[in-house]
Amino acid sequence: MFKEKKRPLHVEKERIRVIIFTQHYKVVGDLYLPKGGRLTDFLNKTLSGIENDVFIPVTDAECFSIEDGKLKYVNDFIVINKNHIHFLFPYK
Repeated sequence: MFKEKKRPLHVEKERIRVIIFTQHYKVVGDLYLPKGGRLTDFLNKTLSGIENDVFIPVTDAECFSIEDGKLKYVNDFIVINKNHIHFLFPYK
């Protein structure tokens, strides 16, 4: 009887656990990539599709100090400025 509403702007995503290094922190958290998407494409063009997006969202984030390796922050959601990422790789 009821038609299922379609979400025309919805993009199916897959969660990928990553480790991100900045100058001061190692961040372990989740990124959500378009299904079948590549991490490099995501970093070059983020969710809104604008190439100059500066921040990437990270969920279930744990932030460790580079200086002493101790866990400093835990948060459900953070954003990281892409210009401050030294390197990033999938957590296996």
